[in-house]
Amino acid sequence: MDNTNNPFLEKYKKKADERKIEGTGEAAAGEEQPDLAYEIKSGFVKPEKKQSSGQPAKAAAKTGRQAIIIAGAAILVIVIVGLVLLLNRGIEMIDLTGWTENDAQLWARNNGILLQTEQEFNDEFEAGRVISQSVAAGSRIKKGEFVKLTISAGHDLSVTLPIPDFMSMTRQEIDAWAAENFMTKVRITTEYSDTVEAGRVIRFEINDDTVVNEIRRDSPIYIIISKGPEETEGAVVEMPDFKIMSVSEAYVFAEENGLVLTVEEQYNDFAPLGAILSQSIKAEEKVPAGTEITLIVSKGKMITIPDFSELAKEVAPSVAGELGIAITINERYSSKPAGAFISQSIKPGTVYESGQVVELNYSIDNRITLPSFVGQTRDAIEAWAKELNNNGASIRIKVTNTKSNSPPGTILSQSKANTLIGISATINITVSSGKVVYVPDFVAPAGSGYDAAITREKAIAICEELNIVPVFVEQSKSGRLPGEIWSQSISAGKEINEGSTITLKYTPANVQVIVPDFTNLTKADIWAKNYHKSFDIRFVEGTEYKEGMEDKVYVQSLQAGTKAASGSIITLTLRPKQSGLPGGADPDAEG
Repeated sequence: MDNTNNPFLEKYKKKADERKIEGTGEAAAGEEQPDLAYEIKSGFVKPEKKQSSGQPAKAAAKTGRQAIIIAGAAILVIVIVGLVLLLNRGIEMIDLTGWTENDAQLWARNNGILLQTEQEFNDEFEAGRVISQSVAAGSRIKKGEFVKLTISAGHDLSVTLPIPDFMSMTRQEIDAWAAENFMTKVRITTEYSDTVEAGRVIRFEINDDTVVNEIRRDSPIYIIISKGPEETEGAVVEMPDFKIMSVSEAYVFAEENGLVLTVEEQYNDFAPLGAILSQSIKAEEKVPAGTEITLIVSKGKMITIPDFSELAKEVAPSVAGELGIAITINERYSSKPAGAFISQSIKPGTVYESGQVVELNYSIDNRITLPSFVGQTRDAIEAWAKELNNNGASIRIKVTNTKSNSPPGTILSQSKANTLIGISATINITVSSGKVVYVPDFVAPAGSGYDAAITREKAIAICEELNIVPVFVEQSKSGRLPGEIWSQSISAGKEINEGSTITLKYTPANVQVIVPDFTNLTKADIWAKNYHKSFDIRFVEGTEYKEGMEDKVYVQSLQAGTKAASGSIITLTLRPKQSGLPGGADPDAEG
């Protein structure tokens, strides 16, 4: 086939030459080009030769799984982010204005919103209603965030306003003024007046001493409106149906219309208490003012007091309750056995009146367990008897006193003990009046020193030891030492019972003396100086021997030069007559 002058081949060769020059760079301009031959290329592509890893199938599978995991993780992240964005959008705030605080709190809890509330007075919204909110309706708010609500506290009753001219106002104008200004204590009543026309104010009162020119919303105001002149002649009243009224309403109607109302009561098994059963003048009948009308009012069903003696103690309350009878149950000792009926305060068959209380008395028992009170005080058995007697036991305690070594008031014997006794029994007891003591001589001879005189402190110690009760009377007496007993109400040596009382008179102990220096003085020196008339001196023998200082004071309990009350106890320590050391050695001698 002659390919010369074949346009398709010429064109193909030209394009091939261009590709060689651009792609390989081997042919250059002016160089000799090889002949090109037409060829048809196959569509087969030879695969690239890859290096063998030893496990080609396994590697491919692993790569596939990794790709799936990565893709799944990415999808999960996208879903989570979407949910977070969706939840963080929050909720849409609604308009809570006018809601009650409880309803607003319920809505907030259901939607996860936290509320803060504050109150303020408001004349537009009633108390407890929402006035305003901090987040506008339609806004979005996240759960857990706070919304502030302003809650109405109602009308501010402390608000003041000028006192209007009540005298020129009608009742309708006063009512409108009170409503407009939220007045809470305006009271309007009416009365007849010959000078003020009906519907006009006769007078008014403001019961608040602090009011001058202005009043508060809660100021008490009483306004009396005229009903015009009272029609004394020819006034006609049309009778209402009193059966549909209460008794109090009937009284108000009668007073306002000049009727004389009489109320009589009678029992009725069907009409409730207080219901009007009939009226002496029929409804719609016209009568002149001043007419007397009688109303018959129900006292409810007639109740008669039952005979509670026929009922068991346990049944009585339920029977009384069913009948509407108030009762109280008392228990007391009697001649009847335990639980037996004794009496009732209102006789059986009596008509029960509202407000009455029927007392029912039942027996505790007719026998009493008497324990032994021997060794206890008389007060113990008397308190026991008093408690029983308050419940009707009538126990009597007969007492015989006798001297003994037991403390006064101790029960020594009892006629009956650890047994059952009947009511009104008498119990004989023997009570100790204490042992016999002899009154000591509390009064020393006049002129004695504190070594012999009995002071108030010494008397207290003596009385405690003898178990008698001293009563001290402070009274001055010449020739007696401060604090000295100079009189006793029971003479010395007299026999008295333990626990008896004795009155002792003593001079006031109000003298201060200076404590002398007793050091190196003997007993004879101290008596010679009459120190025993200023102090209650106590001598004790010491243990520190010193030659030439035997029987001399070397220690005193009160410091020399200080002040002490006259009669104060002072202890003086004397040196011993001989050394207590072996061989009679002097502990103060130099070694």
